[in-house]
Formats: sequence, C-alpha cells, structure tokens
Amino acid sequence: MKYYAKIGDEEREYTFERRGAQLIARSGEHTFELDLALVGEGEAISAIVDGVSYDIVTDVQGKDVTVQMRGERYLVQVEDERERAAAAVADNKPAGKRELRAAMPGVVVDVRVAVGDEVEEGQILVVLEAMKMQNPLSADGPGKVTKLAVSAGEAVAAGALLAEIE
Repeated sequence: MKYYAKIGDEEREYTFERRGAQLIARSGEHTFELDLALVGEGEAISAIVDGVSYDIVTDVQGKDVTVQMRGERYLVQVEDERERAAAAVADNKPAGKRELRAAMPGVVVDVRVAVGDEVEEGQILVVLEAMKMQNPLSADGPGKVTKLAVSAGEAVAAGALLAEIE
C-alpha cells in the first residue's frame, strides 16, 4: 500500500514491504531498512533505519502526526492511498441539477429556503419529521434553489421530490 507524507510544502510517497522481522520502505529511488519497536503505550518508537538508531515520540491526531526526534519537532500529514482516493471522490460534487428527496415517508415540518435562494454545502433546506424524529435535510453542494416541491405541514412518501438545486 502507498502512503503519502507531507511536511510543509514537500510531499513524499512511500511504499512498505515486510521481509521477515524487517520493514522495507521505498520513496522514489531511495530504499530504507527499518526495524521498529513500540515503547510504553505506543507513542514512543525505537527505530533503527539503515543501521542508525532513533528514539521517536509521536502524537497522532487523524491525518496529523507530530513527530519528535533528535530534539526537533515535525508536523507530518499522513494518508494512505485509500484515504486519498476517498477524499478525491468526496471532493467531486455533482454539477448541474440536483434533487433533494425524502429518504422515508414523513411530514415536512419546516422549509428553510425559497426558490431563488443561494445555498451552501451543508445548509439545511427542509426538516422532515419521520418516526417521531426531526431530520434536517441539507444541500450536498452550493447552488441555487430552482424548485420547491413541498411546503410545511405536507405529508410525503419515501423518495418524494422535496427541492431542486442547480
């Protein structure tokens, strides 16, 4: 699997391969032999890289990893190829006309936009009550409301068109 590590503006791609107890890391034309051992609760690592020993302390917060070694502290952003692919797909918002539909039958309790309103991604457009719970339904991307097919108090079936955004 590929991993991407970014420090500041510099990004490197790494691949890892296990050979017995050793880990082989490759980045570009460079190959490193790693021997790693977790120390304590797993935040500290004893690493031997190409025969040189390093004591490393890490703090992982999602993709952000703070690495401290040899008296220096580095903020590294790390993601694997699956995370990168998922992020790329998530960033591809649909263009053109998009429909907001009811996922289940219910009653529209609030319509928070009007035709012609500009909306932002995540902005609540309609609140639908279903199974005694209020469910806010949001825009999946920025756009302009071109059609409202419901009004407050109206009962809707599953799959019913609520609004259109372009």
